[in-house]
Amino acid sequence: MVQRYRTILKWALYGAGLLLVMLLNTVVLGSRTFLGTKLSLVPVYTACVACREGHESGCCFALAAGLAWALSGAEGGAAFVLMLPLAAVPAGYFPSTYLTRTLLPALGGCLLTLVLCEGAVFLQRLYMGAALPANAPALLGLQIGFSLIPAPLFWWLTRLIGKAGGSHGA
Repeated sequence: MVQRYRTILKWALYGAGLLLVMLLNTVVLGSRTFLGTKLSLVPVYTACVACREGHESGCCFALAAGLAWALSGAEGGAAFVLMLPLAAVPAGYFPSTYLTRTLLPALGGCLLTLVLCEGAVFLQRLYMGAALPANAPALLGLQIGFSLIPAPLFWWLTRLIGKAGGSHGA
């Protein structure tokens, strides 16, 4: 019975972390650009959760995160509903099966998730005929690179939450 409450607490804290990341991404950093790009923190956080909790739980969390991101009205939200769970599967599967649940595999999962999600948003803009700058692929690379900077902080946060929930012992 105690483990059930700890599990509920863990997922509630993951959800609160997601809301905090969404708030940080939209309100605090929403109008700021870094060398012409905006940060994309939701894929990084969901990849860290998937790496920590495994591919099945991580995929369910990524689907909920993608739906919340799309319903918040964020740009490219529809692509995130599909791409976040799709990217969470390898981001959670490889660290839990073949690798260890440490920072380096989490960074690889974050990179994969960012490439898939932001690449899908870029292709969506291209397909819809949106106005893109001449150096859009370079800006996409900068966005992915800058969005990876807070990944160690998110990994540390998910590790603390996972310990509070009593999972995986790492």
